[in-house]
Amino acid sequence: MSITINSDFDFSQIKGVIFDLDGTLANSNPNFEGLRTELGIKPATDILAYVESIIDPTLAKQTQAVVSRYELESSHNAKWIIGAEQLISFFKQLQLPQAILTRNMPEAANITLANLGISIGVDIDPLLTRFDAKAKPHPEGVELICKQWQVDADSILFIGDYLFDLQTANNAGTKSVLYSPNITPEYGATANIVCGCYLALIDYFQAQLTQATKA
Repeated sequence: MSITINSDFDFSQIKGVIFDLDGTLANSNPNFEGLRTELGIKPATDILAYVESIIDPTLAKQTQAVVSRYELESSHNAKWIIGAEQLISFFKQLQLPQAILTRNMPEAANITLANLGISIGVDIDPLLTRFDAKAKPHPEGVELICKQWQVDADSILFIGDYLFDLQTANNAGTKSVLYSPNITPEYGATANIVCGCYLALIDYFQAQLTQATKA
């Protein structure tokens, strides 16, 4: 199925949408497997947490340089995920504010957005990277966005493609959509909705709005 509903919510009550970037809007995820191999760390290790744990300043600088190289390489090749551009347009038509919260570095994130033709302050506002708020799954980024928009977290929809995104949504108290076009991971059960196709998600939300106007 393109849409799996784990815990439904009233979309008409959503007041804003926060997106992850890489793997959610853009095919721009770094080669995490290769990065972990080059860093000599185990699979599934939180790379940012590993970098922060390094005490030796020289090693920390070298490690950060490797991470930055992977991030920049992937951002230069960024392309829209199918249906993501239409999803942003759909929310824009509904006059819902939209933001991006990413664990990426600012330079790489801006390159990705330039490749997609997304304008900060026009299409998306704000863009928060790990330099602007504590990295996901910490809820600080969501809290900052809610403060800017003056909207409660339970009226926010968070859309992402990985465990950290769902943990962030849960920690902040937002609604959540997991974008998972292939096999749904076990942690997908913690999302309100698991989505394999953004066009199907648009149809689902549109049907909810149509039903709400008839009620």
